[in-house]
Amino acid sequence: MTATTKKNRWWSILAQTVAISAMMFTGFLVSMLAILTAPENFADVAQMELSDLGAIRFLIAILLLLFIPWYRKIPLVLMIAGGFYAVIIQGDPYVMAIGLTVWMVRAEHRWQWIVAGASLFGIVINIGWHILALLRMPDGAAAQAYIVAVLTVGFLAVAIVLATSILTRQRRRIEQADATVEAVEHDRDTISTQMTRQTEREHLAREVHDTLAQRLTALSLQTGQMQNQLAQYPDADLSTALKATKQYSDQALRDLRNLVSTLREHGEEETAVPSVAPDGFHDLKRLFDDASDQGLVLYPLIVLNGYDTAPDELQRAVVRITQEALTNVMRHSPDQTVQLRFEGQPGEGLLMEFMNRRDTQAQFDGGSGTGVLGITERAALLGGNAHAEFLPEHFRLTVRLPWFQEPTAQ
Repeated sequence: MTATTKKNRWWSILAQTVAISAMMFTGFLVSMLAILTAPENFADVAQMELSDLGAIRFLIAILLLLFIPWYRKIPLVLMIAGGFYAVIIQGDPYVMAIGLTVWMVRAEHRWQWIVAGASLFGIVINIGWHILALLRMPDGAAAQAYIVAVLTVGFLAVAIVLATSILTRQRRRIEQADATVEAVEHDRDTISTQMTRQTEREHLAREVHDTLAQRLTALSLQTGQMQNQLAQYPDADLSTALKATKQYSDQALRDLRNLVSTLREHGEEETAVPSVAPDGFHDLKRLFDDASDQGLVLYPLIVLNGYDTAPDELQRAVVRITQEALTNVMRHSPDQTVQLRFEGQPGEGLLMEFMNRRDTQAQFDGGSGTGVLGITERAALLGGNAHAEFLPEHFRLTVRLPWFQEPTAQ
């Protein structure tokens, strides 16, 4: 707790203490006025000697004032006890009025308003009791002055109760309305942000579809036409190359269309709806076969326990990282050779290592930087990391990914 918070707390406690003290002091004055305006409270009016009834009323009034510090927590208790004192004992309605004020501020149901109305009627009855008592006084002039005072204080009390209750309820409604407006504005901003992101995704999807997708489609069609023309002039090597080229372009086109669909339909839920369903070791085998067909020489060491049942997010990350790493090897390795090491099992994590020879004569500028950056970002999304090393004659990329142990059924 900061010093400012402590200071504010102490100020709040002090303010509540002063307010309750003021309420209790005012209640004491009202109780004294109520005692003075009832002749039966005195055995000798001239000597101001209290009768037994007056002493009992005064004692009960003092006891009721002790409930005031808890008026916010037990307003109904104050109304019942204060109402009994005001209507039955014919004392003053001060304590009942305090409980009534809190009760009316919080009233929501019909029965609560009925109780509030009964309490207001009790205050009117108490005023009537005091007027009847004053009419029995022998001094008519003094009785009239007391009656005016009782009427003034009584109806002023009713006015204060009603005004305080109405103003407090109105203030709370305004605060609730302000909170509702703030919540609506927050929701509106959230929806606006989501719509903006969705619009951006749709725009990106259209741009990808209208540019890269069209070019891949044209490449696939052109390759197909070349295959048809090659049928008239057979060439085994060229035919194999064209067939592989068409397969790659068709697969790239399918992946691209899946990506466009994901951008438009799922947006930020991409991880929950993968564009390519993971297929365990078969995905890795296809990657290695494609890389071998493109002239890459691989020396793999795969020691993975339970990889086929690994989480989809982990398998998808392994496939994409491997794909990017092998592409980097084909671009930058002078002998097109790579050593791979995959090790891991649930609960211990997964290690991926790619090492290839690099051209020590040429100055490597790091390429575009998007390959290793993409691998690093993808690893970080799963809570892993990637580390690139430039050794004297080799380049080594090490990726570590978490592989959590699935809970076993009891």
